[in-house]
Amino acid sequence: MTNLLARILLSIMVFPLGGMLYVLTAFAVGLNGRGPATTTISLCVAAVVTGAFVIVYWLWLWRHSVRWTRSRIGRTGLSVLVCALLGVAISLLTMKLSARSGGAASFCVFIGGASAIILWLVLAIVLWRETPMERAERLRQSADDVLFFPSCGYNMTGLYESRCPECGRRFTLNQLYAAQHRQELADAAVARE
Repeated sequence: MTNLLARILLSIMVFPLGGMLYVLTAFAVGLNGRGPATTTISLCVAAVVTGAFVIVYWLWLWRHSVRWTRSRIGRTGLSVLVCALLGVAISLLTMKLSARSGGAASFCVFIGGASAIILWLVLAIVLWRETPMERAERLRQSADDVLFFPSCGYNMTGLYESRCPECGRRFTLNQLYAAQHRQELADAAVARE
């Protein structure tokens, strides 16, 4: 299994793991108390604990895939604060709306906490995407590691054999690497002139 595939599968696991942690935390905190106030407090604590877990888990999982600039770090920190405030606002809004129908405040806290966590995940994905400049730089750097056919200059990326699909010529691996090295030396000589 590739590292990227493993990270994608672990990313999917954030939802069941977070849900399990949310329920266990709410149960553990509300174990000694009775009544709606205890339930509301236990759900608030569960939302904070689960939110912290999701943030740490997500940062750990994608830390090497993101180009961490000062701006991206600042926006990520700000996104945590914004999503926490949105979660509180959603809780208060749903409490206000459900008060007319006699709804439970604990359910509104649950909705607000879950919304804040999901909103942060979406916002982190948007903030952590590579910019067009970062993509161009990554592709430019990876182009240095590419082999080209000496006869026609065809890029060998993704090929399973050393026969060129464009010109049809076959080369041994030694010939391909030798030609690549000669081309690098020629490019360096041109750059010095």
